[in-house]
Amino acid sequence: MLFEHKVDMEISGDRTALVLVDIQNDFLTDGGKYYVMIEGLMKKNNVNANLEALLRAAKDHGYPVFMSPHYFFPHDHKGKTRLSPMEDLALHGGVVARESPLHTHDVPGGGADVPDRFRQFMEDENTTVVSRHVTYAPTNDLAYLLRRRKIETVIMAGPVANLCLEDHMRNLIRDGFETVMVRDAVAAAANEEGSGLDAAMINWRFMANAVWTTEETVRRMAEAAKAAA
Repeated sequence: MLFEHKVDMEISGDRTALVLVDIQNDFLTDGGKYYVMIEGLMKKNNVNANLEALLRAAKDHGYPVFMSPHYFFPHDHKGKTRLSPMEDLALHGGVVARESPLHTHDVPGGGADVPDRFRQFMEDENTTVVSRHVTYAPTNDLAYLLRRRKIETVIMAGPVANLCLEDHMRNLIRDGFETVMVRDAVAAAANEEGSGLDAAMINWRFMANAVWTTEETVRRMAEAAKAAA
C-alpha cells in the first residue's frame, strides 16, 4: 500500500523561524570544494535563487533567521576514531576548513564564509549564526537559541539535504519542533546506490510536518505574518 497521508500544517507568524544549514561558499558557490558534487542539482533546483527568496521573505515579514555552519579546524585531524565516508572526504578535502577556532582572519571570501549574495540578509540583529555542527547533526546551541526566541516551527533549507539538513531536521523533531522542509531550496550528492536528494525526499514525506516548494513557503510566510499583525 502506498503511503499518501498528509497532515494539515499552518505556520504562526510569531512562533516560526527560518533555519538554514551550510549556507557557505564551499557548498553554494561555483568552485566550492563540495559544490562540485551537487552542481547539477543546484542549477536544476535553482537553489541559490530559492534560498534568497526565503531570506527575503523572512526579512520582509519579520521572521528570525538561524544559520548552522559547518567548520573543520586543525584539531579535527587529530581524532582517533574512524570517520564516515563523506565526513572523511570533507575533512581531508579541506571543505569549510578554518585555520583556528580563535580567529577568523582566513574566513572572508573563503570556503567557510557566507556567499556574498546572502550577506545583505544575514548581517543584522534578527539573524543568529549558531555554533558549528560536527559530523551532520546540530551538535551546537541551535535548539537552545530557538527556544530562547519561543520558536515552535522551523522552515528548513540548505544544500546538503540528505546529510546535515536531514540530521538537523531529525534532531529538531526529537526536541519537539514542527518542521517544514523546502523541497526546491536543497541539493544533495549521489553515489552508486542512487540519489541523496531522492533519499531525503522519501524520508521527509514520512517525517516532516510539511514539504513545500519555495513559492508555497513564501506565500504562507506572508499570509501568516499578515494574520499575526
